[in-house]
Amino acid sequence: MKENKKLYKFLKTIYSKLLKILYKPTAYGTENIPKEGPIIFVGNHRHAFDPIVVMTHTNRMVHYMAKESLFKGIHGKLFESIGLIKVHRNKSNPMAIIEAQEILQQGGAVGIFPEGTRNRTDQELLPFRHGAVAIAKETNSKIIPFAIKGKYRLFKKGLSIEFGKPVDVSQMEIEEANDYIRNEVLNIFRK
Repeated sequence: MKENKKLYKFLKTIYSKLLKILYKPTAYGTENIPKEGPIIFVGNHRHAFDPIVVMTHTNRMVHYMAKESLFKGIHGKLFESIGLIKVHRNKSNPMAIIEAQEILQQGGAVGIFPEGTRNRTDQELLPFRHGAVAIAKETNSKIIPFAIKGKYRLFKKGLSIEFGKPVDVSQMEIEEANDYIRNEVLNIFRK
């Protein structure tokens, strides 16, 4: 994967300022994010800006898994150059998984929304798919659970993100790990 770290930093600075002006998000638990080593950010997904909220609140370069339809035109080139991983909806994604594993094996950070899509329901969380915990087990990566709370209301406070403590799922079965992580995200969300 060829990512442009300078472009990533530049965009992160701009997005950071924009978010502060537009939505004034508050962050909690950023001290729980390890400064190095392979990590996977796993949390809830309600809004298109969720990955940006995560990316602007860590010093790590986060490679988010994103649906293929976002990779069209100029946006596509931009997303590829800042290291986003293209995922095909409702198909198996061996290339995306390999890409994520390579990033993690080099000590990088990956972002995954295990709900698989934006949650537009009244449920707090949709069921979690198993990809994040499977990749974490395969690469011996820690999972950083997070929850984004509140609404994206222009120029109003109330939006926040909270990061939980790193979770090691290497000794858990996939199903158990998935339930555990989902509960961690729910607990943070309900705080």
